[in-house]
Amino acid sequence: MRPPLPLILLCTLAALVVVPVLAGMDQVVGHFTAGRYADARAALAGSAEEGRPAEAILWRSRLESDPDKADALLVSGLEETTLPAATRAGLALQLAHLRFARNDHQGAYDILQPFLSAETVDLPGEGLIIAALCQRAIGNLQRAREFLAAIKPEDPAFTSARYFLGDIGLQDGDDELALRYFESGNHHADTDPRLQAGRWRALRAAGQDDQADTILKDLRQNHPSCLALVEIDRVLRQEEDEEQARLGTHREAPRDTLATAPVAAGRYALQLGAFSDRGLALDYQRRLADIFPDLKIIEARDQRGQFLYKVRTGSFVNPARARSEARRLKNEHKLEIIVVETEATFGNDR
Repeated sequence: MRPPLPLILLCTLAALVVVPVLAGMDQVVGHFTAGRYADARAALAGSAEEGRPAEAILWRSRLESDPDKADALLVSGLEETTLPAATRAGLALQLAHLRFARNDHQGAYDILQPFLSAETVDLPGEGLIIAALCQRAIGNLQRAREFLAAIKPEDPAFTSARYFLGDIGLQDGDDELALRYFESGNHHADTDPRLQAGRWRALRAAGQDDQADTILKDLRQNHPSCLALVEIDRVLRQEEDEEQARLGTHREAPRDTLATAPVAAGRYALQLGAFSDRGLALDYQRRLADIFPDLKIIEARDQRGQFLYKVRTGSFVNPARARSEARRLKNEHKLEIIVVETEATFGNDR
């Protein structure tokens, strides 16, 4: 059985150097960077007395496979109030990464908060990004924007900040603002595939498919193995699956069921369910194919930024007519159906 990987590898934004490395820790750093974690632990045990206690705590937490133990180690370091401010900030940032990776967003933010409220912020841009992502997950988008906007162009985290600002813009349905943020970051670092993928999303949301296709072609040519392209391909596959399910529904639906699908044009629709898993939404769509041949899936985000897949049918101008149809279908098919305004969802209902 392979030994468990250090928990810090789960923290995708974790910095490798937060506290300056002393000469006695060079071997630890070298083994860790090369993925030789058992060797890193042995080297750390042999050089613990040569390094500062805070540095040893930092590396012990990174090499700890038990998240609770890693958390406790970092908390013990932060309790040493005599440590220099920069050292304590480094430990706090490491602990915030750890808690964020465990979906403890409020706990992660609480650790960073004392450093954010100081007269001089003792955190690098990376720390402001974690604070912003915590606030976004909690539902405070405005505070998240403020943290991201505070990161200066000379900070290494600037392009990441522009990306997340654009992502929040898309979440809010402001395609134009999102595109400006992605392009701003792209001018600063035009080789970041995430920003290119963000531009692709924003352009598609705005209906500028030709420009989006050009960006996608460039990504496939110059960054064929990037994670951003993997995510784009996932989205495209989902769209294709949904389209195939919809076409199959129309082919298989009996003629006498077509009359049950409301056809009026308007801003109200009937929602039959909302799922956090798109596969479940597709299964639900297929299961109801004979009753609702025009059933569609709307991808949106809630206030915490989490994806939701809403299964809907119909389009009504008059809300009373929509409610009447919802009652009829509910009584006839024993389904839970609600009337929704299609413009009142988070994300893009396009």
